[in-house]
Amino acid sequence: MRSAYQQMLERIRAIPGVEAADFIYNIPLSGWENNAYFWIGTQKPAVIQAAPQMLVFDTGPDYLRTMRIPLLRGRFFTPADNNSSPCVAAIDSVMADTYFPHQDPLGRMLTFGWTPPMGPCRIVGVVGHVKHWGLGSESGYVRAESYYPLYQLPDPWVTASEGYRNTTIVVRTSLSLAAVMPAIKTAVFAGGKEQPLYDVQTMQEIASQSMSLQRFPMILFGAFAGLALLLASVGIYGVISYSVARRVREMGIRMALGAERQDIFRMVIGQGLRLGLAGIAIGVAGWLILARALPRMSHLLYGVGAIDPLTFAAVSLLLLAVSLLAVYNPARRATKVDPMVALRYE
Repeated sequence: MRSAYQQMLERIRAIPGVEAADFIYNIPLSGWENNAYFWIGTQKPAVIQAAPQMLVFDTGPDYLRTMRIPLLRGRFFTPADNNSSPCVAAIDSVMADTYFPHQDPLGRMLTFGWTPPMGPCRIVGVVGHVKHWGLGSESGYVRAESYYPLYQLPDPWVTASEGYRNTTIVVRTSLSLAAVMPAIKTAVFAGGKEQPLYDVQTMQEIASQSMSLQRFPMILFGAFAGLALLLASVGIYGVISYSVARRVREMGIRMALGAERQDIFRMVIGQGLRLGLAGIAIGVAGWLILARALPRMSHLLYGVGAIDPLTFAAVSLLLLAVSLLAVYNPARRATKVDPMVALRYE
């Protein structure tokens, strides 16, 4: 079975356009739990259930390159890490910082508390942390991660559901799904027409599904935010346009007394923008006050916190542009007023 799976993987890697491919037991962002108790060193705890837990990825040697997970220290698995070689393992940066603070974890021994326990395994590498539970906050979940070489699984595990039969093949390619899947199917069926091939998804689809719980509140908040922005824009335009329109005759008198049209235009634009900047300043003050209550909602948008400078700058520039638009047309009307008409009215 090991040979058949490895031959199938080599056929997939040989497909033109496939950059890398490998096996993985649990896909990131899938929410699939593969937690295991563990202990550092060879001393088994008296009660295994009292030991800490970690998330385990059973994978092949080319998995990091396929998923573009950075190798921070040491090495990752090689084809030589098989069931006849000493047990090895890799850990992520969170586990290294948590359980080996200010230490070098390479060379330390790690035991997987499965039934029966696996190890002790020598830690040979440290890799970047993967957000397995979703793109938002991971608080409340097991965050320490480790990697176990799939080729080192003992014989009874290879045929079990926890072994090769329940793995997923991840493929990195620049081709579209429709273009590459016929060749992948051919590579899989070359080992036997009865081979099942199912649940084909892109990582974009998996990432989108992982955010399904946040999607509806995000859409709801986005709709209300858009409505609030629209109302604010209409309000700014109406107030500034009305205030400038009431001063049209004043502009005519200024021009009758010698003011140039360019001076009137710049004066109206400047006064309108000052009103807009004052409103933005008041909004900033309110934003700083309310920001303390908003971090609990920051998980709705990945990478956007309650205090996000880019979002704030974009909205401020939009409101400033609306203020400029609101002032521009009345300012042009003011420069076209006939001074004699204004004086005659007064």
